[in-house]
Amino acid sequence: MKSHIGTLFDKSSAILPSRPLLKLSALSLALLPLMLIPHAEAKPSKSTPAATNKSSSEMTYLEELGKRLFFENISEPKRQSCSSCHYPPAGGTNQHSGVNLKQVAVTGADPNGDNNDTPPGVKNAGGLKPPTNKYVQHMDENGDVVGLKNFQINGCNSVLNTPRGPITLFFTCGGAFWNGRASGHEIEDSKANAFSFSENAKVSEFKRMYEKYLGPVADQAFASPFINHVEQGIGEGKPETRLEDIKLVCEQVAKSAWGNELYEYAWDEPLDCSDKNKLDTVFARFAIALSAWQLSSENNPYDSKRDKALLATESRTFPLNGLTELENEGHELFYGKAGCAAICHRSNQDVDTDGTLLHQRYTDDAFHNIGVPRNYELPGSPEPDEGLYGVTEDERDIGLHKTPTLRNVDLRPGNGFTKAYTHNGWFKNLETLVHFYNSADVNGATAKGFGITRCPEGVQTQAEALANNCWPASEFPDTSVIGVAIGNLGLTSDEEAAIVAYLKTLSDTSIVQSPKPYKSAPYDESRMEH
Repeated sequence: MKSHIGTLFDKSSAILPSRPLLKLSALSLALLPLMLIPHAEAKPSKSTPAATNKSSSEMTYLEELGKRLFFENISEPKRQSCSSCHYPPAGGTNQHSGVNLKQVAVTGADPNGDNNDTPPGVKNAGGLKPPTNKYVQHMDENGDVVGLKNFQINGCNSVLNTPRGPITLFFTCGGAFWNGRASGHEIEDSKANAFSFSENAKVSEFKRMYEKYLGPVADQAFASPFINHVEQGIGEGKPETRLEDIKLVCEQVAKSAWGNELYEYAWDEPLDCSDKNKLDTVFARFAIALSAWQLSSENNPYDSKRDKALLATESRTFPLNGLTELENEGHELFYGKAGCAAICHRSNQDVDTDGTLLHQRYTDDAFHNIGVPRNYELPGSPEPDEGLYGVTEDERDIGLHKTPTLRNVDLRPGNGFTKAYTHNGWFKNLETLVHFYNSADVNGATAKGFGITRCPEGVQTQAEALANNCWPASEFPDTSVIGVAIGNLGLTSDEEAAIVAYLKTLSDTSIVQSPKPYKSAPYDESRMEH
């Protein structure tokens, strides 16, 4: 497996693939970004999410440093931030409806920047849809990190119940990005030493407070979008100019109203952009700060309609009083007939078999190929992304991409806003995606019942496929689970609509806002408690 920074730093990093040990493990790769349909409409009640913005005093210094690094336009030109691609009102995904509808991949801060991965005349942009930065990892009530693990080949398992009895399946899982290349070890394996202090006591103390924030989320920031030409684009964006590029990032942070003070308060050292020997350390500390805020409750509030209804139901079992009949039916189908949570869309595989875990993240963090059609509208119409294969170089992993969380799968800034689904953004609404999960096997009984066929050549987009009542061939059919785990689920239009309705209950009811203008204040020891 490649684990060096050069592997992490590539065109698709503007965004976020499992191989089973047993052939049968494909048997429930069931439902990734999850199914939905255009036939029957699901319109559960919906209210406007509340805006939230913690004050400085409610955050640790490290969290506030991370939040401001996330929302500040640290780019060249200064027009793009982390939040540009991971926009809270859109559930931590791209903020531009028109981009989601067409090119999907976000254009870099410099649209005309040098990008050797795309042909002349093509916008300087990423190659995939930005994954959400929410509910990747979070801190539990004991201060422990919960969620995405470090990258592991065949490191996760799930028990699949079959007529012959339970079978344990093993999957490659963990790591950030769609292909898992931010393994969780990158900062520690690099020359960067975030805990480089002259005093041993200080090393121990800062490791005690901050070491838990190391992992895939920190590695994703360390990769890094700040210096990637298809993203924030600071510097030359080449491996050999990495330190010079990091220096430019550091200088932008230092010139902000908050950079010097928050860095010194959080790390007990001045922010120094001049010492070439310490630049990697500074950059690693930025990444750790970004991780700390993204793991915070402000970014992961667990306050969706489903969460509130679960807490308000004394028995903590479904059906929930706070959900409609259609939404409760969708939950039963999700965990039953549709098989959405059999493996793919269920965290805590050992305990939460009925969907009553409050902090359910709805992802197994593993890699699967659900047979998504090729998206020809990505900038430059590149060949399909090979996913996990780019990390493992195992042909069984070609086309496998990470299962995304279903939280905020329908969260959007307003009516009429288009969201893109799956790694390449081919799907433009939940209804179509659920319908695909249900009927993608064009030779199956479900597809025949809907009159669905294989699309003829030239039918490429979702709109064209729906107009012709067909499904295009998948990007990588040889590793797809269509016809094995999905694609012939036997759901009716009304049942598809019920699943959509349930998925819409997973949207946060509070949306974090960008921080208010910074005001310098005396150091407060209490804000170092982690």
